[in-house]
Amino acid sequence: MDSISPDTISRRSSYRRSVTPNRSLPARAAGSYKRQTSCRVTPPPALVDDEPDLPPSSGAHGARSAVTKAPLEAVAIPPPLETSLKKSESETHRSPLPCIPHLTEKEAREALLKEVSTHFCYGKGAARDMAITEIKHSMAFHYTLETFTEKRTTCWAFEPYNGGPVDRPDSGEAPFPWDIPSSPPSYFTNHAIQLEVPYTASIKVCHVCGGPGRKRCSTCSGKGYEYCFHCHGDGTSSLAMRTATKDCLHCTGSGQRKCWKCGGEGMAVCKVCSGTGQIRCFIRLTIKWSNHMDDHVVERVSNLDDDKIRNVSGEIVCQEEETTVLPLTHFPDMTVSMASAQLLQNHASSFPEEKVLKQRHKVSIVPVTSVRYKWKNREGLFHIYGFEQRVYAPDYPQTCCCCCIL
Repeated sequence: MDSISPDTISRRSSYRRSVTPNRSLPARAAGSYKRQTSCRVTPPPALVDDEPDLPPSSGAHGARSAVTKAPLEAVAIPPPLETSLKKSESETHRSPLPCIPHLTEKEAREALLKEVSTHFCYGKGAARDMAITEIKHSMAFHYTLETFTEKRTTCWAFEPYNGGPVDRPDSGEAPFPWDIPSSPPSYFTNHAIQLEVPYTASIKVCHVCGGPGRKRCSTCSGKGYEYCFHCHGDGTSSLAMRTATKDCLHCTGSGQRKCWKCGGEGMAVCKVCSGTGQIRCFIRLTIKWSNHMDDHVVERVSNLDDDKIRNVSGEIVCQEEETTVLPLTHFPDMTVSMASAQLLQNHASSFPEEKVLKQRHKVSIVPVTSVRYKWKNREGLFHIYGFEQRVYAPDYPQTCCCCCIL
């Protein structure tokens, strides 16, 4: 037989003294633990901040059947299949590609001068005096796909019970999470809300304090006092030149002070039940709307980075919005059509636990102008892209060594 330490015996005897009611009092109902004991009774030492004893989910219907053995962890509920396989019945008419704007030599030089002026160590002489030898106009395609989805998760939750009606399971059957109506505030923006599933609430004794609504103060460990930091527990303080001492003014010579948190009572209000001794357990439904976005850039002439094309504006030549959009099979550029089909296929399999509410995609044409120049027997190339006419000149001839390229 295992030996029992004296500390364990002391804690057990303390537990019996703390929760045993007065023998002269009449017997009370089992659910009135808080009224049986005084608010100053010390809670059992064995009580810790574990999960409450929640109702079992076996044999339950609706939302209760979705809760696993880890009750306080969120469980994702896949949407019904019939609501996530809708296809758009028709394809939106696509207009032909517009003509890209052509920059003149004067406009190209002005764009370069404007960019050079933003760098204090760049010389303007090269931009002003260079000879422009060739101007090539091209376009870049920026395809963007957005899929707006809804995800629902359930988990057990609890909060302090302050009285009032309780929507208990015996009042009705809890609905399936996807049967609870809810609409997003707006499409293609991220939102999240939390709801209580009807007919899942129950009242339980607080699992932290055991019912009294109070627990040992964590600051003073239930003693009601703490170490005086002013006199370091000596109860005295030194006078001038350390020739004599007197009682500490902060603890009046005791070396101890009342606990600032519990006021010397050794007990503090339980934060879990807010002093009521009871908690209300229920199933919480979390609805999260997410906008998943992917894109693809097609640019063949200037070899600009994709991020540069993404960060400028262009002309939208194709835009569709449906429950589920179709690939751009008839787009003039085959690379864009292939990217559209690939991204749509990826989105169709990337969110199995989410319901697709809306999809939209668009194609923007970004103008790109490549300019070749000659200055002091040096040849170079710079690019102008986007409606903002941003400039990328990696080999601009008049730069300072301490500055970065454009």
